Amino acid sequence: MPDVYTWIAWAVAGLAFVLGIQVLGVAGLFVVIVVGLVTLTAAGFVAGQRRRRRYSYPDPRFIPTPEVFRDPRTGQTMRVHLDEKTGERRYWKAR
Repeated sequence: MPDVYTWIAWAVAGLAFVLGIQVLGVAGLFVVIVVGLVTLTAAGFVAGQRRRRRYSYPDPRFIPTPEVFRDPRTGQTMRVHLDEKTGERRYWKAR
């Protein structure tokens, strides 16, 4: 699910699209579309970086377990971490 910044970027792009038609005409609309696409791309890039950073290191609530496996998608060795209070399991690269 997209985060708040992605939704804000979509709203700004939609507003710019409507204003571009009303104020600038068809020629200005092209510029507004390009600016909107750049804004959406930047917002997606920032959201992706934040998501990768959030899951790149273990959360202190989670303790490592002896369970280790090879991720079939990336081929990396992963370790299972467990939050003993909730029972939630997360997977981080084995070190």
